[in-house]
Amino acid sequence: MGLFVAGVNPRRPVFPSASQHLADAVGRRALLGAVSGHRSLSEGLLVTADGRLELYAVADEGCDAYDIAAGLFGAVAEGEVAGALYFAEGIDAASHLFAALCGLDEFARGSRESASLPGECDGLAAAGELSQPGGRGALGAPGLPDALAACWARALSEARKAATLGDALTRLAAAASGLSSALSAADASASTAALAETAVELARRVFGHLERRCVLAAGAGDFSLALAGAFLGAGVERFQVLGDGNCEEAARVLGAPVADPQLLSALLVDADIVLAESAVEGASLDRRLMKGVVRLRRGRPMLLVDASADGSLIDHRVASLDGVFLYTVADLAAITRDAPWARLGTDDARELLFADAVRTFALQMG
Repeated sequence: MGLFVAGVNPRRPVFPSASQHLADAVGRRALLGAVSGHRSLSEGLLVTADGRLELYAVADEGCDAYDIAAGLFGAVAEGEVAGALYFAEGIDAASHLFAALCGLDEFARGSRESASLPGECDGLAAAGELSQPGGRGALGAPGLPDALAACWARALSEARKAATLGDALTRLAAAASGLSSALSAADASASTAALAETAVELARRVFGHLERRCVLAAGAGDFSLALAGAFLGAGVERFQVLGDGNCEEAARVLGAPVADPQLLSALLVDADIVLAESAVEGASLDRRLMKGVVRLRRGRPMLLVDASADGSLIDHRVASLDGVFLYTVADLAAITRDAPWARLGTDDARELLFADAVRTFALQMG
């Protein structure tokens, strides 16, 4: 018994007709029915995604799996299929799936590269002019088009219903699921690092340099701590932490004292960069307070980052005050999307996860 994958090359003329036929659930059920009834195939599932049409199956030893796949796809396509297929067996078939999940195969790379068209606005250029960006939504996970993960899940469901999902494909599905979970964690970490780098770059645009600047972390959580860590790495030496006993860990990490919320006004006069993630009792960053702070700062600029999930922690009206630059997480994400460091560390992390998945599955296959 041998695992294999056969796919129709999306750059070949036969792809549109085959894809159109199998875009319908009835067409997919019919092909899986042909897999179930084939004397040389014991398992099979069909993945149909944007720019991807693949059959993962298990064939008897000694049979020509390529010819079998060509016959199955040929029944639903207009034109010659045999020369339009790509094919892999055994661990190479699993590697193909893992590369696709990691966004590392040629079809995933092509889809990713076409997502950014020449001539799109440079979000950082706008930041260089210190304009207030309009948020364009959260930063998406880099790499793989979302459609593939959803279509893989659908493929598994349809194979179960067609009774074409056996032990080999179940093991492959479990490996793919584990890899997807690891990718999600890696993407979240990479996205946070990229957003933190954007916040640092914005600060450089505001202040010119970060030495001798002071960062105030209010209601510090995991995200604002990541931002503060990026500022620490960029040369900031002075930190203040505003909050209650729950902020002691943040204070320890930053080597900073925990300040009394009643001292907020004085702390803001001293602070150049403010990172606010959660509400602190007795401390509200509203326009009235900030208006007095701006007057006492005598023209020195401030960078405020509302690190809360909904961007409502800092009164948005403070952005109209002279020398105050306010950004939400959505703003940082919008700028990061077009920044050179948008995929900071992502490709290296994905390649390592891909190599680990291939090695682990190879051991499982024996």
